[in-house]
Amino acid sequence: MRDNELHAQNAVEFAFKLLTLYEADRAIVIPAMILHDVGWSRVSEEITRKACRPHADRQLARIHEEESVKIGGEILEEAGYDRDRVTEILVIIDGHDTRVEALSINDRIVKDSDKLTRYAKNFWFWTRQLPMVPEELAGDLEGMINQWFFLPESKKMAKAEITRRRLEIDNRRDPYPAPK
Repeated sequence: MRDNELHAQNAVEFAFKLLTLYEADRAIVIPAMILHDVGWSRVSEEITRKACRPHADRQLARIHEEESVKIGGEILEEAGYDRDRVTEILVIIDGHDTRVEALSINDRIVKDSDKLTRYAKNFWFWTRQLPMVPEELAGDLEGMINQWFFLPESKKMAKAEITRRRLEIDNRRDPYPAPK
């Protein structure tokens, strides 16, 4: 149901950009970014659809966070990843969508990178999933910039991305068509 490969790739790209601008631990941010949504694989399609709607019950999103922590912990343990880093990675994953505050600069980068994908490549995915026209989604996203983002550079990136999406909308061009 979700195009998590595109989302994960795009989120990691934003994380790398933010890591060049802020002093944070790449060895925490990047694994957290890669693993933050793997829990969706254990959530039913019905719950996933409900959880991904605007103004959805946050407890539905909690389900994938908890599953992501389990899967991420298993993967990182099997890989022999540094235990102290694993602890922080899993704390970040556990609340990346539902925790309102950010716990550290690493967490800020993960939270912001995750949200930035909605403004970039994943915008067109969401136009196919939500009962909204692209113009409406763009307006909603613009209205969330100051609420969602922790870092000033993330806000600038979101504004630049939504400007690109508006140009694509004006040209009636979806550069990321749905897979057939």
